[in-house]
Amino acid sequence: MITIIDNIAYLLDEEKRCATVTKNLVPYSGAVAVPAVIVNGGVEYVVNDILDEAFAECAGLTSVVLGDNVESIGIGAFEGCNSLVSVTFPQVLHLVGMRAFKGCTALKELLFPANVIVIGREAFAGCNSLVNVYLPDNLINIEPSLFDGCSSLARVSIGGMVESVGEYAFCGCSSLCEVVLPEGLLSVEGWAFRDCTSLEHIAFPSTVAAVKKGAFWGCSSLKEFELPRAVNMLDQGVLANCTSLCDVKLHDGVLSIGYGAFYNCSSLECVTIPAAVVNVGDQAFRCCKALNELRILCTAAPMCSGDIADADVYSRTQLMVPVGAVGEYGFARVWERFGNVSELEV
Repeated sequence: MITIIDNIAYLLDEEKRCATVTKNLVPYSGAVAVPAVIVNGGVEYVVNDILDEAFAECAGLTSVVLGDNVESIGIGAFEGCNSLVSVTFPQVLHLVGMRAFKGCTALKELLFPANVIVIGREAFAGCNSLVNVYLPDNLINIEPSLFDGCSSLARVSIGGMVESVGEYAFCGCSSLCEVVLPEGLLSVEGWAFRDCTSLEHIAFPSTVAAVKKGAFWGCSSLKEFELPRAVNMLDQGVLANCTSLCDVKLHDGVLSIGYGAFYNCSSLECVTIPAAVVNVGDQAFRCCKALNELRILCTAAPMCSGDIADADVYSRTQLMVPVGAVGEYGFARVWERFGNVSELEV
């Protein structure tokens, strides 16, 4: 049974003396302040939860202050509230459900209390006015598509407990120019920073052991990239369409370069492939229009299942191989297509 008090709808748990904010028949609008405690029939109830979709699609809602006892925000609780400008969170909050603020296109800033440990996937997807986000120190993961399409997001502060940046987490954050990844981070998942077209620099902590496919696809302002020491492959399309990229450092433990890894890196002039590499994927250097020197430290030519570049790359680029390996590359599949092959200087 729904109880209405001061224009806010609640579900009451008489046994536990707690209340959950739920959807109202009359859409919420204007400034809403959820109290810490309500009184009904002379009995006090602690307001500790916001139910799934409680405020969803309330187009007239402009601001929300959550009471001091609210511990969780449900799935899609404020989804589609396109006039919502500000939200004030209580210190006891520990969970924000998936899609909680998805499509809140007027929301500009978020400051989370330290106790938040879970923010669900897509929680802020499509919040295209969001500029600053201060994530809590105790957050464990950046969930998939968390800020997907937040095109005004310029800076993100990521807490020191985060272990993973999920798939598409910052995809399409075209204003994002600065991200600090914390020591202790273990993985950057697929497409995590895809089309972050203002991102110029990324520094990985030593703990990162995986950078998945397409992680920085389309980061057209990224100028340099150094693969973390614990990552032994440059995955599929990781740096594809990074058109400003001019400096790449691959450590000597790299074993594989994936499909389209450097696709359309049109400013890249020189790449050094470490000696341990055994495989270079199809289209790895396709559309690399500025590539003029490919330095390969492998004595045995890495395997290629198909074309790794365009005809003009094969004809223009100087392929430099270890002393005594010119013959090896001259008969190796794909590598024999390079017209200019010479030995590396000792």
